Amino acid sequence: MKKLFIAALITVAAGTSAFAKDVTKVDYKVKSNFEAKFNGAQNVVWSAREAYVKAQFQLSGENVEAFFNEEGDLIGTSRKLDFKQLPLNAIQKIKKSYEDFKVVETIEFDLDGDRSYYVSLEKEGKTQILQVSLYGTVTAYKGSQK
Repeated sequence: MKKLFIAALITVAAGTSAFAKDVTKVDYKVKSNFEAKFNGAQNVVWSAREAYVKAQFQLSGENVEAFFNEEGDLIGTSRKLDFKQLPLNAIQKIKKSYEDFKVVETIEFDLDGDRSYYVSLEKEGKTQILQVSLYGTVTAYKGSQK
């Protein structure tokens, strides 16, 4: 169930903001939990979707996203990484199996300490998203035509 939720969250987060709710006020529980967990966060921008509320902010010089459910509980966090920060065996496998693809983006997603990475690749109008485990296991997450 946790993996299904992560997949849905990433798919929705990658989509456009056309379906975002109006966030003029952030629920007290969400804001209180955010402030407790991310003390020192700067430039906070809130957005809401059907299933979660997202805070985009800077913390210690890094751009971070935090996702909260309606009860104010932290669902997970994400941040962009450099491809070179992935486990070495994953980098080697991706370079070998997807040698004609260009790395577009690498994201770290943490759900209650269960960390995984997502790598977006492109080649001739085709997008491939790979999921990489903390230990370097690489699996195809999603493939689509642009």
